[in-house]
Amino acid sequence: MSKLHRGFQVKQYKPWKIWLGLALLPLIFWLFFKLGNAYQSYQMIRLNLERETLLSRVNELESRNHNLVQKNAQLSGTSKIEHDAYQSANRTLVELQQVILTQKEELIFYQGIVSPENAVLGVNLQSFEVTARNNPNSYGFKLVLTKQGKISQKLKGSAKITIRGEVDGAASELRMSKIRLDNPGKPTKFSFRYFQVFEGDFELPAGFVPYEVEIGINPTTKKVKSYSEAVSWAELISEDS
Repeated sequence: MSKLHRGFQVKQYKPWKIWLGLALLPLIFWLFFKLGNAYQSYQMIRLNLERETLLSRVNELESRNHNLVQKNAQLSGTSKIEHDAYQSANRTLVELQQVILTQKEELIFYQGIVSPENAVLGVNLQSFEVTARNNPNSYGFKLVLTKQGKISQKLKGSAKITIRGEVDGAASELRMSKIRLDNPGKPTKFSFRYFQVFEGDFELPAGFVPYEVEIGINPTTKKVKSYSEAVSWAELISEDS
């Protein structure tokens, strides 16, 4: 028995759907672009607001600090009855000065992040700190990188930290990635839009006497220049003290 032939099925070709889809693609990309710009503008406004809040707070604290200095000067010349008041005001003054110092450090940090939009795109070495640990030859480090220039641009690359010193009078170099106690051998790679912080512990070999640390910044983002900065070991340790 032969199979029944069902005939041909005719499907209607609708080219207008394809053209409509192609026409909508630029509109979709434009909408995503606008949303991205709006989000970046919101982030910049938020950062500027936090910076202005800090600046206002620092000014307020400095005014209080000035008043306390004057009050201390007045109390120091009075009778012993007011000695306790003088001591209390002096403690408050010391605490207030510490708060002002902390607020100013935060303000400097935000100023490093919020750079002019038309500034040359680049990576800023915001700070590098070394802290001595309790164990001999053991230290902690903190590296802070920030960005300058176009806010929407993300920066990528790597940072190379080299410690120079001497062993038995002979020059020697140590790569931070080799002597880190956490993730030894792992390179310090960065990828950020505003800032990035690297922290860790390292241990110097016995007999190694450091005298300098060099931080090399090697971006892989196009048109962003590489550079390096060196700081003496004695300066790092004295700053920590």
